Amino acid sequence: MDALMLDGWTPILLCGIVFAIVMFITSRKVSRKSLISTSTVLSLICIGVIIYSVIGIGGWDGMGLGLFMITILAGIWIGTVIGAISRSSNL
Repeated sequence: MDALMLDGWTPILLCGIVFAIVMFITSRKVSRKSLISTSTVLSLICIGVIIYSVIGIGGWDGMGLGLFMITILAGIWIGTVIGAISRSSNL
């Protein structure tokens, strides 16, 4: 029964988790400078889409797209930070 409570949130959470895993894997393959540059560019794209969803779309549709982008933004930076920390400590 509790699994049904996450039914609507699962795609949003899954997308954030996927972006965190992708950024973690990317942190293992590229230099720190390119990792931060990639994260910054993706973050700017997410922030642009969030602003567009609030101003351009509006309503519930805009809030849904904004929440989706906030989850992706959180996944990008969580994956970047965990990847950078684990790379520096050689885990």
